Amino acid sequence: MITDLEQVNGHLQSLRINKEKTQKTQALASAKRIVSFSPHPDDSEIVAGGFLAGAVERGAEVKVVVVSDDRMSLTSITRPLPMEEIVALRKKEELEAMSILGIKNVEFLEYTDSEVPEPRRLSRDFMRIMRAFQPDLAVTVDPFLPYEAHPDHINTGRGVMEAVLFHAYPYIMRDAKVNSQAPNLALGASAIPNAVVSIDHTIDRKVTAVLAHKSQWPDPKKMEDRIRKLSAGYGKLEGCGYGEAFKVLLPDEIHVDPFASLP
Repeated sequence: MITDLEQVNGHLQSLRINKEKTQKTQALASAKRIVSFSPHPDDSEIVAGGFLAGAVERGAEVKVVVVSDDRMSLTSITRPLPMEEIVALRKKEELEAMSILGIKNVEFLEYTDSEVPEPRRLSRDFMRIMRAFQPDLAVTVDPFLPYEAHPDHINTGRGVMEAVLFHAYPYIMRDAKVNSQAPNLALGASAIPNAVVSIDHTIDRKVTAVLAHKSQWPDPKKMEDRIRKLSAGYGKLEGCGYGEAFKVLLPDEIHVDPFASLP
C-alpha cells in the first residue's frame, strides 16, 4: 500500500498523460455499456469507483463481476468467524458499496480467495459474461503492475485481457454467440496510465463505497486519506481536483503490438 504520498505525487507528475481528448480518453467518456471485473469485493471501488459512479450518472449500463469470495482477507475483525459467515459478510459489504455507486447489476463468481484459477480458464467465464452483456468497455486491474504478487489480481487481469482478445472469435466457445465487437480495455492501478478522468463530483461516493467494506480497514480514516491524496495526485494530471487513471488499450493493441506500452 502507499507509504510516502509525497513521493508518489512526485512520480505522478513525471507521467506523460495526453490531456487532449484522444481516442483513449474518449473510450472512457463515451462508453455506454461497461463491465468491471473485480478480483475481490472492493477492488473495482478502489481503482474505478468514481468513474463507474459517473458513468451510471450519465446513463451508462454498468455491470460489476466479483471474481473471488475474499474469505481470506479480514483485517479489522480479530475474532474467528466461520468461512461461510465471512463470505456472506464480504458479499453484503460489496452490495452496499455498489448501491452507493448506483450499480445494480452485480455478479459473484465465488472463486475461493487466493485460489482464482489461471487466466485461460477464467477467460472462458469472462467471455461468456461479455458476449451476453455486450460491453463497449471492460475495466479491471493491470496484471502487469510491477511487483504485483497477488495471483487473484494477476489472473483476473490477464483473464479479462484474453477474453477481450478472443471476444469476437466465433469458433472459440461456440455456445456463447458473438453479438458485438470486442470492447475497449481500461486497466486500473496501472504503473503506466495513459488516460485520466475527473471524479470531482463522485469522489465522496467513491470514498464512502470503499469504506463500506468495514471488515477490511482497521483504520478507515487512514484509508480515506490515502484515497483522497492519490486521487488528488491523478487529478493534477487532468487539471481537476480528483481523478482516476487507467491504461486504456484498444482491442487491436493487445496482440503483437510492441508499442502498446507507450503513452
